This record gives sequence, structure tokens and C-alpha cells, in this order.
Amino acid sequence: MSNITISEYTNELTKCISELNIKTLEAVKDKLRDVYQVKETAGWVDENGRVFIIGNGGSHAIAEHIATDLNKRCRVKAHTLSNNSLLTALTNDYSQEEALAEWLRINGLKRRDYVIAISSSGKSPNIINALKYAGEITSHTLSIFGMDGVPVLRSNGDDFIKIDSYNYGVVELTSEIALHAIVEELVVE
Repeated sequence: MSNITISEYTNELTKCISELNIKTLEAVKDKLRDVYQVKETAGWVDENGRVFIIGNGGSHAIAEHIATDLNKRCRVKAHTLSNNSLLTALTNDYSQEEALAEWLRINGLKRRDYVIAISSSGKSPNIINALKYAGEITSHTLSIFGMDGVPVLRSNGDDFIKIDSYNYGVVELTSEIALHAIVEELVVE
């Protein structure tokens, strides 16, 4: 997209936020609360599945931010590939396209785990391959994407949010706002 004015940018951002599928956000929030949030009852801690959040560039920064909030504020075991040494090793040994899928493999992704994928374009091969791997394991997933992206997985356990924009900043901010909305309802005081 070519340069746009501040007014056009904020109008598009406001439009995209207003078009977020609240039903999907509520379903994901309920799933995270009921299945992935650690509960302390009667002196023991419930062992739930893990949440893996993946993205590239700005979407990876969002993944790190949301993983931090889920861990610290919500008692949800969330992970991102934030180890640069491991990332470069996986990219070197398996290719950029397979690095995230391989990261899920070496972490022993299980059916009870949850994968959140953030991709502005929705067409990043490494994100698509990681989602396909999660589909093979039958892990539940949430995909958030914009531009020309389409859902990779469409089973009952797979949710997606399509953001109707071709502006990276608008897609990224709308993605983060959607995920923060979920976090805010999961905060444990």
C-alpha cells in the first residue's frame, strides 16, 4: 500500500478493530481459560497444555509480548521462539520455511497444546508449515492474518481472524489488540 495520511490510517485501523470477530475472540478466550490456564486447587497445580505463539518480524514481537502477558498476568504457559541461536540453527539446518515446524517438533507439540499464528500477509511459508504440522498433531490453532491470506486449517479446533487490510501496521496493531482483548479477560488477580 502506498503512503496514506494519518487520518486515513487511523480510520482504517478503527474500521478493522470494529470488524473483529468477537465470537471467535470469545471462543478462543474460553478455550484458553478452560483448557490452558493453570488452576491452583486444593494445594496442587493443574497441568494443562502449552500455548505456542509464532510470527515473523513485527508479528514475532507481538508473539513475544502476548506470551509474556499470558505467562505473567494470566497463568497460561505460553512460548515463543525467542532464542536467536536456536532460530539460526533451525533455519540453517532445516530451512527458513521449516524452522518453526521443527521448533514445534523439538518441543514435543502435543494434541493438547495450542498454536497461535500471527502473519500480516497470511502467506509466510514458515507459518503455513508450522500450522500444517499442528494440524497433523491435531493441536488446536488460532490464525490471525490480513491481506490476501486464507485459513490454512479449517477443522473444529481451528479458529481464524481475517483482518481486512493491506497495511502492515494496521494488520499488526489489530492483531495485537485482538490478542490483548483476550489477555484482559484472562488476567488472574
